[in-house]
Amino acid sequence: MTRQEQLLRGTADITAPDGTTAARQTSYKRNLVQEIIETEVDSNIPQPKVTALYREDEDLARIIEDMLRNELDRLPMEVINDLQERVTPTHGADFLWVDWDQTVCTHTTLGDSTVREIHPRQFVPQAGVYDIDEMEHFCLKIPRTWQYILRRYGVDVREEDEEDREARSEVDGALPDGIVTQYLVFYRNRRGGIGRYSFVRDTELEDLEDCQARRKKICTRCGAEGNGVKCMHCDGTEFRDEVQAYEELTEDLTLFDGTVLSAWEEETDEYGLPVPDETAPPEILDVLSSGAGSLPGMEGLPAAVVARPVRRRPRRIPCYTPGMYPIVMRKNVSMAGQLLGGSDADAIAGQQNEMSKVSGKLSTKVMSGGSFTTKPEDLKFEFTDQDGRVLSVKSPQQLDMIRTYNTQVDISADLRYRAEIYEEARNMIGITDSFQGRKDSTATSAVAKQFSAAQAAGRLESKRIMKNDLYQRLFERLFKWKLAYADEPRPIVTYNAQGQREYRTFNRWDFLRVDADGQPYWNDNFLFSCDTSAPLASNREQMWQEMRSQRSERAFGDPTSLDSLILYWSMMEQLHYPMAGTIKAELQRQKQAQEEAAAQQAGMAQAGAAQPGSGTGEDPAVLQAAMDTSALPEGGMPL
Repeated sequence: MTRQEQLLRGTADITAPDGTTAARQTSYKRNLVQEIIETEVDSNIPQPKVTALYREDEDLARIIEDMLRNELDRLPMEVINDLQERVTPTHGADFLWVDWDQTVCTHTTLGDSTVREIHPRQFVPQAGVYDIDEMEHFCLKIPRTWQYILRRYGVDVREEDEEDREARSEVDGALPDGIVTQYLVFYRNRRGGIGRYSFVRDTELEDLEDCQARRKKICTRCGAEGNGVKCMHCDGTEFRDEVQAYEELTEDLTLFDGTVLSAWEEETDEYGLPVPDETAPPEILDVLSSGAGSLPGMEGLPAAVVARPVRRRPRRIPCYTPGMYPIVMRKNVSMAGQLLGGSDADAIAGQQNEMSKVSGKLSTKVMSGGSFTTKPEDLKFEFTDQDGRVLSVKSPQQLDMIRTYNTQVDISADLRYRAEIYEEARNMIGITDSFQGRKDSTATSAVAKQFSAAQAAGRLESKRIMKNDLYQRLFERLFKWKLAYADEPRPIVTYNAQGQREYRTFNRWDFLRVDADGQPYWNDNFLFSCDTSAPLASNREQMWQEMRSQRSERAFGDPTSLDSLILYWSMMEQLHYPMAGTIKAELQRQKQAQEEAAAQQAGMAQAGAAQPGSGTGEDPAVLQAAMDTSALPEGGMPL
């Protein structure tokens, strides 16, 4: 990885044929690797697409989509994507760490999702396993300040130093103060859940067998649940963490499909049998009668069965746990038999080495060349860049001895070789002149240039598929983390079919279901993918042009009608076109004024028809007004 980063940043080292670093260095560096990788940068953020497996869950799928779009706006995904666009082709892969941070709070919410980029040098995989989801364990090496460790875990590690400096960067110099290396080991526990063990050198920070389970604070003195600061029952200040397997309802809950879930349920034992309430008075149930149908010989005898009511308790809802590793990987291109994908820096390292050698040789030729002047030995004259000077010579022979000689070397062969090396490197990755936005002599028309760029984009399609694979895994984890830990309803902003902004909420209780046996469960049966139309939708200027084209083709109806104009400017407002909202409001005002004028004229016509002695029931003044109105130009406004 060190060599790959040196290639990206540019290095003067030259590699010998045996793979070692040559003694001499190039005096001129043309960073071919950086130029190729920068050409591949794609700043588009894939947008979510959620598919419901059942018809009744389609509304929930749209809510999840809107929530994920809001999350992409809240999280620093532009910065993360910009970094990944360079790390991934350089090292062959990059990672994202999805976590739930309980300290991210607002006035109405507690906790939220966080996403952090993990460099490949910070990831230590299980040996011999090339899929993260199939690993039994892996480790992260995270540079932290000792102050963060103290706030987060309550452990003072200020005396420790940075154990693994490569986990932070490849910068030479003295070790910085206050930085330590935190190791986070994620593993599969015996039940298939996710465990986490963390330490700094020999100091243990945490050991959680199920790090994704919900936990509650239990007072060590009285055993009551508290807030972790002070017990409200015994004023105790010491608490222990206890895994919370279920949540108890405090009131009846109306599910998303309209089913009402009672807050109380009958308590059962380990065999599923009802547990009687021993504290309640018994009930006498008459099961025998003295009339017909009684047992022989027992006529007239009273018989009864004593029964106790079943004990009731608050309904228990099992806590949802994601059960997934919080790390997702983005590969550059897949390679068999290795965890990381293929590196573009490694693919063109040979061309970069040749480019460095040729560039250094070319620079030496150019800089060592020049010119010199000969003159008679006894001629006292200094040659400068001053014009109009007088030079005295004794004879024509002396004048012939004053000559200037050019020692520039022909470098045309070196330039052709450099161009050939550059073309080989581009062909290795699959980049054309049209894709780079440069002059392409092979594409003479706009259509040909577009085809050439599309052809290069086709060769890079696998890299975009790997990028979409990362984001669809990210979307699934963001949803499941919200489903597990977002106790409060989270506001989301979306747009309806008319382009109007709507404010909705993501409530995890909307995903609670009850099976045929009456047992509650959490509905997470959704498919996550990336919207392929997102690049066009994210390009506002192109979408504005598309809307203008659709309007000119009468896709919105008559281009001169108010309804068509209102629909058009509603779409432009949704695409954040400047002043679109003001124009739409003015058009709506004009439409309302026309409707009021039409209603007023209709009322006058009805009033005239009701006047006695009008003959046909039509008022001539009203007819004249209607004729005047019909003569107005289209749009209903006077000229």
